[in-house]
Parts: sequence; C-alpha cells; structure tokens
Amino acid sequence: MQKSNLVVYLKRLSKRDWREFRKFSHSPYYNQRNDAIRLFEYLDDAIHNLKPTALHRELVFKHVFLNETFNEIKLRHTTSFLLKILKKYLSQSELENDIIQSHLSLCKSLRKKGLGVFFEKEIANAHQLLENESQRNSKYYFQKYQLGMEEAIYTMPQRRSGDMNFQSIADQLTISYISSVLRLSCNMQSHQTMSGQVYDLNLLHEVLQLIASGTYLEVPAVALYFRCYSAIENLEKNEIERSESHFEQLKLLIDRHWTLFPASEIRDIYLFAVNYCIKRLNAGDRGFIREAFELLRAGLKNETLLEEGILSSFTYKNITRLGVALAENDWVEQFLEDYKKYLHPRERENTWRYNLAFFYFQQQKYKWAMRLLLQTEFKDVLNNLDARRMLLKSYFELGEYNALDSLLDSFSRYIHRQKDLGYHRENYLNLIRFVKKNNSCRREK
Repeated sequence: MQKSNLVVYLKRLSKRDWREFRKFSHSPYYNQRNDAIRLFEYLDDAIHNLKPTALHRELVFKHVFLNETFNEIKLRHTTSFLLKILKKYLSQSELENDIIQSHLSLCKSLRKKGLGVFFEKEIANAHQLLENESQRNSKYYFQKYQLGMEEAIYTMPQRRSGDMNFQSIADQLTISYISSVLRLSCNMQSHQTMSGQVYDLNLLHEVLQLIASGTYLEVPAVALYFRCYSAIENLEKNEIERSESHFEQLKLLIDRHWTLFPASEIRDIYLFAVNYCIKRLNAGDRGFIREAFELLRAGLKNETLLEEGILSSFTYKNITRLGVALAENDWVEQFLEDYKKYLHPRERENTWRYNLAFFYFQQQKYKWAMRLLLQTEFKDVLNNLDARRMLLKSYFELGEYNALDSLLDSFSRYIHRQKDLGYHRENYLNLIRFVKKNNSCRREK
C-alpha cells in the first residue's frame, strides 16, 4: 500500500491534521464503519512508527480484518472508503479556514429556511468580518459581491420598488473580474515566455483600455497587475521608456501595498517583477542585477518570499547569484548561513552546499568549492551540469589533470544521456571540447 492514494494523502498531513482527522474519522456523523477506523489506526502507527514493510497489503489486511482470509477487493473497498472520508475532512477544514465563505454558506441556509431575523444578523456579521480583513485582493472584492448578492436575493421580495444596492454589487464584481483577468494574463505572459505557447484571453484588450483610461487604476488589486503586465508587454514591443515607467510604478505599488495581499499572491508579484529584471539582464542591461537583487531582498525582509516558512531552493540560488554578481560578498555569506534553516529539510544540506560552493568558486577558492561539490547530490539536471562546470575549472586551475580527464569523460556521457536539454546541450559540449583542447596544450608545454 506504500503507493496507494490513501497513504500518499496521509503522508502529506501535518501533525495538527492527523489529530483533527482522527476525531473526524471516528465521528459517527461521517463514519459508522469500524473497519475504516481500524485501518486509520493501523496506518497511523505504520506511517509514523513502523518500517515500510508494515504497509504490505497482507499485513494491513491482517490488522484490519483480524482472522479473516486475505481479500484484495475487501481491502480496496475499505481503503477507498477511508480516502473519501479524508477528502471530506480536507474539504471541510479548507472551508472552515475561510471565515467569510463559511458565513456566506450559513447565510444562504438561513435565507432558504426563512429565518429572516437570524439572516439579517449573520449577513451584517459577515460584512463586518470582511471589512476587518486586511487583504484587498480580487478575492476580497468577489466575496463582497457574493455577500451583496445574497443580501439582494433576500431583500428583493420585500422591496419590489425603491433603492437597491445593485450598482455597488456590480462594481465589486467588475473589480474582482478585472483583477483576476490581469493576474491570469501575467501568469500566461510568464509561461508563454518559457514555453513558447501562445494564449488568447478574451476581453483582455478591452480591460487594458478601460484601465489605461484611468478607470479602477486607484484600486491596488488592479493597478499592481496592470503595471506587471504592461511592463512586460511594452518591453516585448521594444517600447523601453514606457516599459520602464510601468516597472517603476510597479515597484512603488509593491512597496506601498504589499500588506494588502496574501503572502502567496504578493510573492508571485515580486517574482513577476524579478522576471522583468531578468529579461532586461538577458538583453544586456546590467543595471537590472541591482533591481532584481533589491526586490528579492525586500521580499526576504517582509518574509513574503517564504511559503509556509520555507524558502524555495530556486529563490535561494537566485539571491546568491545576484548578490555575488554585485560583489555583496559579506551579505551573501551571511545570507547563505542565516537562511539555510528556511530551506526544505529534504533538500536543505544539498542546496546549501551547492550555493556555498558557487560562492567560493566565484572567489577562486577552488579547493573549498570542490570539497562541497563532491559532497553534494544533485536531482536537478541543470544544477548538476553547473556543478560539473565548476569542477572542470577547479581541476584545471589546480592542475589536477587525472581527475579532470575522468570528469571530462563522465561529463560527456552524462550530457548524452539527458533529454530535452535544448541549447544547454551544445553549450556544455562546446565547453568540454574547449577544456580538452586547452588541457592537451597545457600538458604538452
């Protein structure tokens, strides 16, 4: 059962989830089957305390169904049933974490049951809770629209004539839609650059024209994505001055309004801005090394680059490289040490060693870099190629020619085994040929 969907799901649960799911799965409201409870208890013990062999299907069946003869179908049915309960728990806990959505569901139920007095009290509470929220992203405006519509549906039968709040409701929906369209456009724009896939988003042109005229530009949830999209769009049209104007506005908006967005969303906005800088760097505008570095450093300072307390290895690497390029060596060395603990535990040591090796390599401390690289395991192909590149130069500079010859052969074989390397394949093969040629010349001397 090691690879069963149920075990995969369970292994991703936090300690809190395990505690809460135990209560959930033992509740007769959700589960009245003792075999499912016994299966949960056994899997809890097997996943946390026992060896992987404890998850063999025959052993699991023996502990769940006691003295019965092994029956694959019976075990599969119980496993499937417990997985359904787990999905219900995950769905329920997600809903409970969204306070406004929970109140909206309550209000709908009260309205349908004709409990008008209670509905009015709860809808007022929901409005107040929403206004107390610090975030003002598209979700905020959509939930404001949902609450407004729910209130309108309740009020209309009682007020056939007279004022209704439909204009405000329409405005909230429009802002939510425009912000969502622009956010999606920024993601499409980013993916299109990497994949070459072409997208066409209906009404985007009309949305851009509407905002460019000044409408909704005072709303941060709209303005930030509009500046993101426009900076890249104008850059691709080679309208550099206009592109830079949008980028400067974007930086100001991020600095002023980052607290209005959930961490996951503002993190994406930071990365959109950094991607703009990378495009400028690729075009030869070296000044954007500093721009990208300062954006990432700001994201570190306000902790928006951390996802549930984790800094991605990709961001850790980018910050290191940008800092080294700017000769911010003291800062980078401290960063590597201070933020090591924020890397994911599964990749922490390898990521730290690889980036520290790069730091030493750039300072020509080849022995230090080699020692770290030889202790590092690489799952990412491009990082593996980069590490071999650093080892090549280190061996060459230190005159370790036998090790260099061995690495050149293994490096070449490794490249030929890899698929989908694109232009990297030829670049690295050219590097190998160049080093072989220079190594031969150096030995002849």
